[in-house]
Amino acid sequence: MPDKFAMRLGAIILAGGRSVRMGQPKELLPFGGDTLLGRTCATLLGCCDPVLVLARDDAQRLPPLPAAVTVRHDETPGGGPLPGLAHGLQWLAAEHGFTPDDAALLTGCDLPFLTARAVAWLAGQLGDADLVMPHPADGPQPLAAIYRLRTLPMVRAWLAAGIGSPRQLAEQPGARKLTAAQLAAFDPGPAFLQNVNTPAEYQAALARLTRQR
Repeated sequence: MPDKFAMRLGAIILAGGRSVRMGQPKELLPFGGDTLLGRTCATLLGCCDPVLVLARDDAQRLPPLPAAVTVRHDETPGGGPLPGLAHGLQWLAAEHGFTPDDAALLTGCDLPFLTARAVAWLAGQLGDADLVMPHPADGPQPLAAIYRLRTLPMVRAWLAAGIGSPRQLAEQPGARKLTAAQLAAFDPGPAFLQNVNTPAEYQAALARLTRQR
């Protein structure tokens, strides 16, 4: 019999932020022979289909990206991650025929150690839940989480209420939180959640990449 919870998995990469703390566009930063955004796209093309990049507007300069990546613009620039999630889920349904049980990884371009293995592991933790979100010791990580398309009505309701972050979706019925212990058992650190928001974090990530080689 087919798996009741078999699903398609797309990816939504939010790349329209202003990178205020970094002081320069994160999406263009060099990393491992690529850029942060290019590396993220290449990783996710290996485990998600399709891959969508949401940029800020026509004026935003993006690095060269793989031809298989679709680029669209934020419908609510500066509105936070939740409008991007709604946009991406709606696009997957309208343009690619995703059903309510299908899902998408929502992430940014600032998780340079995200791997296809980590994405597959996250998807494997979803089970019959509506979403799965890592919850390490420093708090929930909504930009390394997987959301089924059936969360779209709830996301729209939150947007109508003026909420811009998907962080509290982890507290809703039907959500599954991954504890620090679960994350550490899969990936000590966990490395795949290391993000780069500041110059110091970027330098630390470059140093880690050098050690891995």
